[in-house]
Amino acid sequence: MPSSRTVIAQENRSPQAPDLLPFPGLLPFPGLLPFPGLLPFIAYLDFAILLPTAPFQSGPARAALLSVFLLYLVVLLGRRRAFAALEAWLIKAPSAGRIALVGIVPATVLAMSLTSVNKVRIVEALIVMLLALGMAWRQWDHRHANRHLIRALVVLALAVPLLNLVSGMLVPKLSDVATTTVDAARLLWAGHNPYAASIDPYGAANAHDPAFGGYKYLPLMIALDLPFVLPFGQQAVLWLDALTVAGLGAVVWVLASGNPARPGRSDTRWLALAITLATPELAESSLAMGYNDVIGTLLVLGAFWAGGRSAALAGLLVGCSISFKLMPGLVAMTLLFPPDRWRPYVLGLAAGLVPDALALAWDPRAFVRNVLVFNLVRSPDPTSWRLFAPVWLGRVASLGALAAWGVISLWLALGRRALSNRDPLDLRLGLFVIVVLILIMTGSTAHDDYMVWWMPAAIVLFARNAGRNAATDAAAMPSTKARLAAG
Repeated sequence: MPSSRTVIAQENRSPQAPDLLPFPGLLPFPGLLPFPGLLPFIAYLDFAILLPTAPFQSGPARAALLSVFLLYLVVLLGRRRAFAALEAWLIKAPSAGRIALVGIVPATVLAMSLTSVNKVRIVEALIVMLLALGMAWRQWDHRHANRHLIRALVVLALAVPLLNLVSGMLVPKLSDVATTTVDAARLLWAGHNPYAASIDPYGAANAHDPAFGGYKYLPLMIALDLPFVLPFGQQAVLWLDALTVAGLGAVVWVLASGNPARPGRSDTRWLALAITLATPELAESSLAMGYNDVIGTLLVLGAFWAGGRSAALAGLLVGCSISFKLMPGLVAMTLLFPPDRWRPYVLGLAAGLVPDALALAWDPRAFVRNVLVFNLVRSPDPTSWRLFAPVWLGRVASLGALAAWGVISLWLALGRRALSNRDPLDLRLGLFVIVVLILIMTGSTAHDDYMVWWMPAAIVLFARNAGRNAATDAAAMPSTKARLAAG
């Protein structure tokens, strides 16, 4: 039986562990390697429960937390040996120490939430803590762990979206995104152009120009809401969001399954589903406040699934995502571009963008001003560090993020030989998460609902690689403790 160090060294020399980023000289990024156990999921939950708290509503603190997670993601995907060593240390550590390490962040947030006006946060923190402890117990005590625990974690996680939906129904707190979409649907039904109307006083005030008072999102969002909000009112937005959250969970389940022949994949996708449901940013923004980001993310993840099957379908899903909301579809549009199947992809993309073309043709100036120009001229708010920095520094950061996005997209489009020995789905998912994070970090706003653009993709990425590790462990070793004893 080889030692754990031998197994890790063999995996690191595997031809299936290539460079992920096109800059191996700048970033030591050996590739999307199978990393140990459930540590990525636990770290993700810590990040997800910390971000909505009061200390991280400030732009500089939020940027620091996002930067730490981005760095963690890069190291996690590229330095498996370091995390294998961490797992070995955790296994040898006393049980009380492991429990404290895993539960300290959610326990701290739970204590902070006791004085919060939003009492749902208390339940969210408690559930995240139980999820993290349950996963850690299963990872480090194989003798008593079983599949029923994973199913129980999913049932437990369901409480987060359900409580937020009930909270949104009983205490209405719809965001301006939801209310302006409802107003836009009513205007469209009456025959008026919502992009030329004055339904967004926040946008007009932010841009210091009443011409920016039109609808800020894309026409498919209006079309989705229109048949429901007219007869059922504003609360119908929350029920529609509940359906899209359910659809997002289904797509995460499918993508997290990975290779059907891979052992351990069933438990991993259950965990991915549980963590998706328990993500506070997803549940609060969509089911309590009516933000519309989930539908765009759902379609983008569907495009990632379709990318290896049908370029036309992938392009169509990306185009439809953009026709709901610009982000995250714009990032996916370039990162999913298939150089060898570009014609059907572009045709599908064009078909998905037809609603945008119709809205543009109706009143080009109003559409461009409110959908495109507004995002370029809007003033920073307190969730962005740019509010506290010189204007030129914020612009330089944004240009740098756009340049990085462009270089990565160009590398993916032209690097056919470099892509030949990589898992294309994992590669593109990893780069998608990194690019979206960078764009959010350098933007003029970094709201909680923006995190929905990348967080489900990160969960899928973690699940697919954790599944690979489960397969390796199942095929080569009876247990983690046995590997350590052999070493």
